[in-house]
Amino acid sequence: MKKLIIFIFIFLGISRLEAQNQLFEGAVKYTHYLEITDSTMKKQDMALSLYFGSASILYIKQGHYHWKFADCSQESQTYIPTTNTLYDKFTKNDTLYTTNAGIANETIAQEELKDSKTVVLGEKCKVLIVKSKFPSSGDKRIRLYYFGKKHTLHPDFYQKYKMNANDKIFAKMGTIPLRFTVVYPSFKITYVAAEIKRTPVDIKLFDVKGKKTKPLPTQK
Repeated sequence: MKKLIIFIFIFLGISRLEAQNQLFEGAVKYTHYLEITDSTMKKQDMALSLYFGSASILYIKQGHYHWKFADCSQESQTYIPTTNTLYDKFTKNDTLYTTNAGIANETIAQEELKDSKTVVLGEKCKVLIVKSKFPSSGDKRIRLYYFGKKHTLHPDFYQKYKMNANDKIFAKMGTIPLRFTVVYPSFKITYVAAEIKRTPVDIKLFDVKGKKTKPLPTQK
């Protein structure tokens, strides 16, 4: 009986360790594709391209992330799960603009999870289609998340992250999106994973102590 109890404890310990090792830590390189669907918006092509950028690298460690953008008016975004705070940094500005990620600003009207024929980096994907609305402005959008099973996210990555309904969306996926498209009335932006690398990420990358911060102005 004693041996059985010891075996159970060892088995549970190994199971927890394996589950922990399966959690993704590393970097995801995305390529961005902007498509203008409204001909009257063609003149805004350059402005939109600058707003979304051409590529990005998403660094993930446990519940933290640091998203660095290329060719973009925004330099980076950092998420700290312990304070549930977003830190946005813009080019030619040393201030980090903070946002409470625990504030729900978007309501899901409809969602659908189904199989897809999409394959990204050799991984077959399911697709989560989310139709949502911003109550404050009435604006609507559709998001399509393509994901597999290999790159599991730490629950701290999304549990308290209510902004943009990310807590609900990422709980459905539980993994890194390999491709995602955001559809607006006049255009759509697609992010496609070009490379995913499991590698230790220095916790200092998420350190915001001593840096100049200011609440991000809210649009009225």
